[in-house]
Amino acid sequence: MLLHSSNLILLVMMLMNFRTFSSFQWSLLFFVALLVILHFLPENLRSVLEYHRSQPEQVWRAVTGHLLHSNHWHLVMNLGALLLMLMLHQLYYSLNSFALLLLSGCIGISVLLYLFSPDIQIYVGLSGWLHCFITVGALLDIKHKILSGWLILLGVIAKVAYEQWQGPDAELAKLIDANVAIDAHLYGVICGLLLGFVFVISAKPLENQAQR
Repeated sequence: MLLHSSNLILLVMMLMNFRTFSSFQWSLLFFVALLVILHFLPENLRSVLEYHRSQPEQVWRAVTGHLLHSNHWHLVMNLGALLLMLMLHQLYYSLNSFALLLLSGCIGISVLLYLFSPDIQIYVGLSGWLHCFITVGALLDIKHKILSGWLILLGVIAKVAYEQWQGPDAELAKLIDANVAIDAHLYGVICGLLLGFVFVISAKPLENQAQR
């Protein structure tokens, strides 16, 4: 918990002084800007980037579909969740490792959607990958003996289990103007568990992480 508090303080301090930004943090700002830009693309361009089950040969959709959002609320909620997760876990990542997790997580979720969720024809949104991201972060917390990692991991697993049992939230679906793809959340956690073990094995000592 102390580490998470120090991460939050560090992030707030860096946001107040852009000159302290590392290349990784500048890249995160670029990533957020990219999500916003993609959201405001014309519909004819967005349709080329959506995950679309009927066009598996257009392999870029396996990644780009996760970067689009159904409406402003969908985008804002996912950006807020991304910020909170970065407050908790950004010190575990470099630019390369974050990019690797983003690409591999998005592709893994898309493959699982294609194989096991034939009812999902079109998918957009970062929330599936965010479930992957928080799961990997929780495993890295556990690796570094941060007890809140167990709470995060169990909470995420309980959330997706409840969604699979209860079904998608109808009120949330109205807010984001789209069906809530609870299978993408489940697959995000599955990918997070698989990728998390790779990240845990290759994790550097925490002192080195903080000096990056």
